[in-house]
Amino acid sequence: MPISNNRIILTDVDGVLLEWEHHFTKWMLQNTLFDERGARYHPYRLLPDKQNTYWMEERFGITKEEMGKKIREFNRSAWMGTQRPMHESQTWVKLLHAEGWTFIPITSQTSDKPAQELRKKRMGELFGDHVFTNYHILGTGADKDSALAEFHNTGLYWVEDKPANAVAGLKYGLKPILIDHPYNKDLNHEGIIRVNNWQDIHKILSGRK
Repeated sequence: MPISNNRIILTDVDGVLLEWEHHFTKWMLQNTLFDERGARYHPYRLLPDKQNTYWMEERFGITKEEMGKKIREFNRSAWMGTQRPMHESQTWVKLLHAEGWTFIPITSQTSDKPAQELRKKRMGELFGDHVFTNYHILGTGADKDSALAEFHNTGLYWVEDKPANAVAGLKYGLKPILIDHPYNKDLNHEGIIRVNNWQDIHKILSGRK
């Protein structure tokens, strides 16, 4: 993809801009079913010793197939319009935009069109209507290679929280930035820049780190 402006940041959304993990966990714990006597109960519980893993099925102790269903259900729900921003992400993303940076989101949210529009609306409410452009919204859990390949050898920054997606950025000649989470602490790669938050990213882009 030809890039005429190198002040472009490719960015994931969940775990990078929005607190997906917090909201999904809250939603899962609120799920209710009814037993054979008609009594309501909560079928899902967090496993205390599994909270530092990336994989939600391990955190809740259910199958990958069942968790995939729950994530797809959540990602096309009205919760897409209520997610909170990651800590201080609003401040620094808005500042970067004011300094001339544009953001292209690449997110594996859902193929459901109304839910995609709800996400775009929420992003505009939180960060501003003109901060994000050229959304790449993929199916739930889809890998991002096809989207990243469009920016092959552009050398653009690529902000992620999932280790595999950050590593994929290297394959396409991008500059991956990995935002720290407990579930990605084990990744140590010389080609990947690790940061705590968007303030650190601002320092990198302004040459102060």
